[in-house]
Amino acid sequence: MADGGLNNHAEPKISAVILDLDGTLLNTEVASRGVLREFLASYGKVLITDNEHRRVGKTQKESAVAIVKNYELPLTPEQFNAQITPMYRAKWKDAKALPGANRLIRHLHKRHIQLALASNSSREYIEDKISYQRGWKECFSVILGSDQVPLGKPSPDL
Repeated sequence: MADGGLNNHAEPKISAVILDLDGTLLNTEVASRGVLREFLASYGKVLITDNEHRRVGKTQKESAVAIVKNYELPLTPEQFNAQITPMYRAKWKDAKALPGANRLIRHLHKRHIQLALASNSSREYIEDKISYQRGWKECFSVILGSDQVPLGKPSPDL
């Protein structure tokens, strides 16, 4: 039976892949562990580890608002971010690619599949984090942070 020249059994061609960064490609959680604990200690506060799962996946702004409120810090969320960001940046250089991340990125890039990063981190933070990963920046044709869209993940804006 002729199929009109169409192969009904053809594999779908992947033309683009969108990836998350923190906890998916890069183990930033382990690299920056202790930063919030150290920061809070400087204000006489103790990190409540039971609350940590609530921060995962939030935008920087959402996290800052929650931390300032939950720990009753004498700061605005903007002041909090301005003070803690240098502490995090000092740790990002130690973040390791998760198993298979380098291989996946190289494999897709070598096959000319467009790669995009979509993260609840800001664009500036994303670029800073990947700058320590050899060859990554050149592989991504699109990098989108939560500061570039109205709503971060899980909203479809990002």
